[in-house]
Amino acid sequence: MGKYPNSEIHNRYSDWHYGLVKSNPKYKRLYVADIDRIWLEYDFRLQAIVGVFDIKWQGGIDKGYTSTEKGIYDWFALHKVKVFIVYINKEFTSFEVHNYSNPEDVKSFASIQYADFLLSLRTAQDRYS
Repeated sequence: MGKYPNSEIHNRYSDWHYGLVKSNPKYKRLYVADIDRIWLEYDFRLQAIVGVFDIKWQGGIDKGYTSTEKGIYDWFALHKVKVFIVYINKEFTSFEVHNYSNPEDVKSFASIQYADFLLSLRTAQDRYS
């Protein structure tokens, strides 16, 4: 019971993410939960959050960060959780990923490349476990 109804981008992101699992068995490790419009990629094997994602439309009005967003991003970063802001085009074919802790680290991905990036977060964590 939030102040705002479900948003198109969040509904579509959820559907896109769920569709990955059906499209290829390698994506069965992907699990995401949304907490009040922030997405948490979780790895059950590691029992860890491997990334926090705030998704926004490419070319939308959401440029920069609100003080609330910055506070949330800083809290996760303080707890050593990677924070990413992802700008997605309307067709869900282009994903521009900004690393909050390193503003120069910006990557552009096609849909499946982005899914592989999500998997790579688990691989990177596996190396340090």
